[in-house]
Amino acid sequence: MQILEKVSEVRALMEEARSQGRTIGVMGTSGRMHEGHLSLVRQAIAENDVAVMFWLGDLRFSWAGGEKVPGLYDRDWETDRALCESTGIEYVYLPDSDDYMPQRPVTLTLVPSLATGCPRMEEPAHLDEVTTATAKLWGIFGRMRYYSGEKDWQQLAMFKRMAVDLSTEVEVIGCPVARESDGLAMSSRNVKLTPEERERASGLYLALQEGAAAIEAGERSPGAVEALMQDRLAGIGDPLYVHCVDAETLQPMETLRGAIRLIASVQIGVVPLVDNIGVDVGVDV
Repeated sequence: MQILEKVSEVRALMEEARSQGRTIGVMGTSGRMHEGHLSLVRQAIAENDVAVMFWLGDLRFSWAGGEKVPGLYDRDWETDRALCESTGIEYVYLPDSDDYMPQRPVTLTLVPSLATGCPRMEEPAHLDEVTTATAKLWGIFGRMRYYSGEKDWQQLAMFKRMAVDLSTEVEVIGCPVARESDGLAMSSRNVKLTPEERERASGLYLALQEGAAAIEAGERSPGAVEALMQDRLAGIGDPLYVHCVDAETLQPMETLRGAIRLIASVQIGVVPLVDNIGVDVGVDV
């Protein structure tokens, strides 16, 4: 496994691969890897001639005093390295922080209609950071297939729209949610659950399944479906949000039709969990 640290190294690899007509697949993480991340790596490897993973869990910028970026304090490359190697991936971009971002950025890439212009889900400030960082990485890598998990559906929808709006040569590939045997979506947060909380946590996926079943049985009122899921989630924790939205635009719907995404979050103890599933009822129903 070859470690790339400089932007110039990544670009040289990408340019060589493209000059040879080789396809390129890229996925990434900020660390604390689990099987969900690894499933994206394996898909990128399987579907491309060259696969690269970026790992951003140890960014420390000189212009920020050399401190680790807030939120990344519990990411450790050496812990994740063995997991990366187990996939057989050839290249990992582990940025030299000051080469990757030599000065405090003043340019933002925002997708308002899918962040603040839709039912509230993830924190808008966090989404702005994610989309800006992703646009920067796309600028480094260039033409490629970019693999992103469906568990963070809001982010995936934003990436797909960005790729079109910015006229990139990036094909965004959504990858299925990796789940535990009881249906709980795999997440680095799951290890923070107590055994009793972990047992309750599977109820999030069950609530989404009940909502989907109601739609498939003929329910077309988003309010009725959301109320059903809200009631189920109240039995396992503190529901943070429950939404039935258009899968592409994330906008509310008066009547459920076409491609729908059921998206929900529940806090169990101190841990907020998120998950979603899709339902397609057909535009003529």
